[in-house]
Amino acid sequence: MIINSKQVTNSMFQKKGCKVFQIHVVIDDINSRVKKMIETITDESWIGKLKAGDQMCYGARAEPTIKKLVNQIFEKVDNVVSEDFGEYLISMTAQDALETAYNHKRLPLAELFKEKMTGNPGFDFHTESNTYLIAFGEAKYKSNATPYKNALTQINKFITLKKDVMELSDLEKLVDKKSYTNALKNKKAYIAAFSINAKNPLTIFENILKSDDIVPLCDFPELYLIGVEIVDTGLN
Repeated sequence: MIINSKQVTNSMFQKKGCKVFQIHVVIDDINSRVKKMIETITDESWIGKLKAGDQMCYGARAEPTIKKLVNQIFEKVDNVVSEDFGEYLISMTAQDALETAYNHKRLPLAELFKEKMTGNPGFDFHTESNTYLIAFGEAKYKSNATPYKNALTQINKFITLKKDVMELSDLEKLVDKKSYTNALKNKKAYIAAFSINAKNPLTIFENILKSDDIVPLCDFPELYLIGVEIVDTGLN
């Protein structure tokens, strides 16, 4: 459930030409959320939209990862949201929020189309904006903290290591040609998604906007800050 979504007004962002958005999401029914995540992760319709050779290639890559995620992680969630599951929860919730609030197209989780199975280093998830930008997302979860700094630091590190560039050959097959062309021109978006553990979530966003870690990301056209507050951990 989206509690609040808005574009942030800030002279620094405007001067750099970066549009910054913040979204506050609350999860109040973990059981329903897990069921929805399983439905999403097992939906392989994206493979059917690829060319014949790519269908075989990506189908073979995705199959073992889907089985591992569903059987060993999603269906094993009991009364505790583990850090491992938590990051998938944050990733997929962020995708849903962007789809609902800003009409983004969700892309399959990165692990489903990369060559290596779970644990592949790189961005956690992606969306495609309605402004034809590929959005590279990083998700962080802590049961008793708000790890927004971890997400921002990781994004900046991955940009330096050109992890986003390394993913373009795969993403080209999943996005509009305009979005791919923009990415080649270094026109991209980034998403920092994180769990929120705070009495006043608004102060979290205020602190992020003052953070030095956000400054390099404002050199890009769009930046999304997504805080996910989990108020129900009563899994059964």
